[in-house]
Amino acid sequence: MISHLKPRGWLALALVGVLVALASCSNDAPLFRVFEKGKFGYADATGKIVIPAAYDQCGEFSEGLALVLKDGKAGYIDRSGKIAIIPVYQSAGKFVGGLAFASKEGKFGYIDKNGHTAIPFEWDLGTEFSEGLASVSKAGKFGYIDTTGKTVVPLDYDYATPFSGDLALVVKNNLGGFIDKTGKVVIALEYTYATPFKEGFAMVQKDGANYFIDKTNKKAFEAKFDSAEPFSGGLAMVGVQNKVGYINTKGETVIAPAFEYARSFKEGLAVAAQDGKVGFINPKGEFVIKPQFDNAQDFSGGLALVLTGSDIAYVNTKGEKVWTKSQAELPDLEANSSEPESNP
Repeated sequence: MISHLKPRGWLALALVGVLVALASCSNDAPLFRVFEKGKFGYADATGKIVIPAAYDQCGEFSEGLALVLKDGKAGYIDRSGKIAIIPVYQSAGKFVGGLAFASKEGKFGYIDKNGHTAIPFEWDLGTEFSEGLASVSKAGKFGYIDTTGKTVVPLDYDYATPFSGDLALVVKNNLGGFIDKTGKVVIALEYTYATPFKEGFAMVQKDGANYFIDKTNKKAFEAKFDSAEPFSGGLAMVGVQNKVGYINTKGETVIAPAFEYARSFKEGLAVAAQDGKVGFINPKGEFVIKPQFDNAQDFSGGLALVLTGSDIAYVNTKGEKVWTKSQAELPDLEANSSEPESNP
């Protein structure tokens, strides 16, 4: 479980690690990041290459554009593979509401889809817009700006996450709480650990106890667990005595803690490990793709990335491989250290 109560490397590589490097896009007709001979490109859901591998790194498509890194600089291509914004930035993010953060000369600002500066490059850190606001940082303090660049929540916090469900998790003096879009503290900063609200609930820790709260800061239900992840598809992954299972929004156990490792449900399936191998389960806890992989990422756009031995592949919901490559052809991510995406 990853804590949201301290900075998690907002500029850390979103592509660090083989599987994260190839997390899929989510469009009406998804394109998936693939690699060949040390470069990244894109394939469709059948595994057919539609944009040749020519980039040092690449990001997911959003609003018709995708981040690419070439010769140490970040820019954007369209779905035909044509350069839409020339790579001139040190780093950048995906477009949300027509704006994307980018950095140059060590400062962050925001650009529009024509590559024009929409919000000046004056921030030490910038993140993608969420629900009309973006978390930004200067001199080690975080606050929020709107799409005009106006500061709507002062930079008073040690850390601040994107808004989710009209609330944002903020941290000050190592304690987390939640604010609304006016900056009003609606849930006091009293938790030593917390996750952002998802599907109406947030997991928090106080006085050594872990539990879920609702948006009124009331304990949502009684359920005992050692750790938990946010709800996804009506289920939350929980850890109990080094095993992983799932509860529903009433706190009832619907999948007993029996897995060595698991992830949250995405597109109706969840990664789960048994006897040292990884497969995918349905909401009943049944393996629909048997444990056979060394590692795997979530389904997105109908495909999931899996690792088996020296091979990396995309599989469909039947477990059939639609694209496979050897890790020997994977680009050198450490050498291509300028990152086109932030992943807070």
